[in-house]
Amino acid sequence: MTYRVLVADEILPEGLGVLRDAPDVSVDDVRLDRPALLNRLADYHALIVRSGTPVDRALIERGPRLRVIGRAGLALGNVDIGAATEHGVMVLNTPEAYSVAAAEHTLALLLALCRHLPQADAAVRRGEWDRGRYLGVQLAGKTLGLLGLGRVGQLVAARAQGFGVNVVAFDPFADDEEARRLGVTLAPLDEVLAQADFLSMHADLTPETRQLLGEAELARLKPGARIVNCAQGGLIDEAALHAALVSGQVAGAALDVFDQEPPAGSPLLNLPNVVVSPHLGASTREAQAEVSVQIARQVLRALRGEDFANVVNLPFVVGPDFAQSRPYLQLAERIGALQRQLADGPIEAVEVEVRGAEVAGRVKAVAVALLKGLLDGSLAEPVNYINAPLLAARQGLRVGQGRGLPAGDYANQISCRVRWPGGARLIAGTLFGGADGRIVLLDEFRMDARPVGEALVMFSRDVPGVIGAVGTLLQQYGVNIAEWRLGRDQPGGTALSFINLDSSVPAEGMRALLALPQVVAVKRVAL
Repeated sequence: MTYRVLVADEILPEGLGVLRDAPDVSVDDVRLDRPALLNRLADYHALIVRSGTPVDRALIERGPRLRVIGRAGLALGNVDIGAATEHGVMVLNTPEAYSVAAAEHTLALLLALCRHLPQADAAVRRGEWDRGRYLGVQLAGKTLGLLGLGRVGQLVAARAQGFGVNVVAFDPFADDEEARRLGVTLAPLDEVLAQADFLSMHADLTPETRQLLGEAELARLKPGARIVNCAQGGLIDEAALHAALVSGQVAGAALDVFDQEPPAGSPLLNLPNVVVSPHLGASTREAQAEVSVQIARQVLRALRGEDFANVVNLPFVVGPDFAQSRPYLQLAERIGALQRQLADGPIEAVEVEVRGAEVAGRVKAVAVALLKGLLDGSLAEPVNYINAPLLAARQGLRVGQGRGLPAGDYANQISCRVRWPGGARLIAGTLFGGADGRIVLLDEFRMDARPVGEALVMFSRDVPGVIGAVGTLLQQYGVNIAEWRLGRDQPGGTALSFINLDSSVPAEGMRALLALPQVVAVKRVAL
């Protein structure tokens, strides 16, 4: 398959080169006005933008083939994530690409603030030489407080320690062991505020973190502290900050981001103890090249289903070990598809259980993959990992985590029970060799079957001659048997056959199979 990618906002040649070198990609790098973009989007599988192109519901609805929206950068304010999710479109960004540039700019602003560099520069240019007027403060021996210890916060901590700075941080989601490894002391917010000579903002902007630094927090800050913000403008109450700067509670502030950008008319711009820059945290040649390459690679991997790094609307967390998870998700999809095709009525409820170290903690991802298999092909709209939970909810499908479902004797296993009016079925599967998906349990029948391609699932009486009779009949219709796996409840009882085929059995062949006296039931499945 050839994927068509539209680059609607400028990315650097390094990123375009990644796309153009891909053998399965056709890329168009064009700047289009709104009407032209609406008219052309229907042809593309992926759209790459920066902040200049609004990707709203109306645009997303004009892209029936659209699978991926790639935002080259961090902020996603110009993308309607809800509409994308409804339409099964992955939205991804590049939060790590700017990390080094943002960390370096944080330290640059902190140094400029502590040594009055902008004011001194302007004075010299005016012909002044008043050295005593710009007495600064050193970083060495001071305490830097970080509000957020993510990737950028960690890089700032490492660089600040090179200046002899002690680093404390507030981050309710930070790992204690990782913080100790970095030489950072984790502490509650009040303790960080009380200790910090310098305070740097590194939290994501969420409803919970908006105005994280407000009037009350500024009052608890160590008197005379200095604040740096290269993260998000909304993290600080700007009116409260202005008052604290005027009163002297805060000695100075260095700001790269604002609530409103540009910050025209902001009273902060009139204060002599404020250093500002126009959102330059990511503005290095290296960072722009990295974000271009990263967005290109992520879009390609997402299109191919190889990785879903930084997909923000995926209903489960993708870790660095996604390559190990992927075979289990593929197995779960096939279990879901098998359940759908074997059910004797509309499925109303799904129970999912995972067992074993390899799948522990992945029940949500497995459940999403199962739902994709259950729903794919039964609905008018395409189903994927993004919209499967939403579509399941719309269908009234009850999904829950099972407890104590019957299992085989395998170390790692996925079990799924579905229910429909008057019936239920359990299917369990595992991986052989870490990659080869197998069905190992179907209701009470233990087996070892490959859930791939065309297959027959057949219940028959456990008597001699069944294999010969079925094989002969399939030969009459030109259908070759690739593999035959068998399970039975007891000798002479009922046998379950999972028969992998090289081609599909025609309708008249299915009727002939059902007419065989040994056959109790048979269904044709495609996996």
